[in-house]
Amino acid sequence: MFPNLARTKLSTSSRSINLPVGRKVRALAFRNQPVTCGLGGGGGMGGNGRRLCATGGSGGPSEPSGPWAKYLELLESHPFVTRAVTCGVLNGLGDIVSQVFIEGSSFELSRTLTFTCLGLFFVGPVLFYWYGWLGGLIPGSGAMSVLGSLALDQLLFAPPFIAAFMSILTVTIEGPTHLKDGSLQTLKNSIASKIQKDWPPAVQVNWLLWVPAQFINFKFVPPNLRVLAVNVTALIWNIYMSYQGHKKVAEA
Repeated sequence: MFPNLARTKLSTSSRSINLPVGRKVRALAFRNQPVTCGLGGGGGMGGNGRRLCATGGSGGPSEPSGPWAKYLELLESHPFVTRAVTCGVLNGLGDIVSQVFIEGSSFELSRTLTFTCLGLFFVGPVLFYWYGWLGGLIPGSGAMSVLGSLALDQLLFAPPFIAAFMSILTVTIEGPTHLKDGSLQTLKNSIASKIQKDWPPAVQVNWLLWVPAQFINFKFVPPNLRVLAVNVTALIWNIYMSYQGHKKVAEA
């Protein structure tokens, strides 16, 4: 996706990473963002906080090691792919937890694969470009920048993003049946019913979860742990969305 042009060097806290020039701008634009993979646009301060993948930071180890260090390195060198894959994995885990521990129903692998693909091909890419644009629009790490980014993210982006996700989820679950019967209008009615019933409470839960979570994350969590904190919150959100989304569609 990115051209392999002449290579340049980006300096990190303790080492240098060689990147193609074509990736330099994207790495600089997205290196400050958490890997936000919640379905409701949480983490709306991407690009405004300090470097979230930093290896140092107050109260944290000076240099991570093992798989965590490799993950942080991938965030720097391949930000788009890493975030997309992370969203897919978190979506899949959220659906598994919902099926096994919350719903108590028989496990459906096809459902988990569908939810994983939505994270990989829809949630991850959309959030990647949204937070890149948001970080460029409101730069800086001051209080007003953080609050401005959070307001745009939660008021402008999150509501339509949740509606789009619910629509796509409804199509993937009910679409084959309706389209096989030639009932496109029935599918449209199902999507409209889904949005009308489930969208308002989902937006409210998104606000209740992500706004305080991100405030705590940027206010109290050391920079080297912020990626992990965001991913934990995203997993909780994905469990909720999987439970609500599939439960409501089944009842309809």
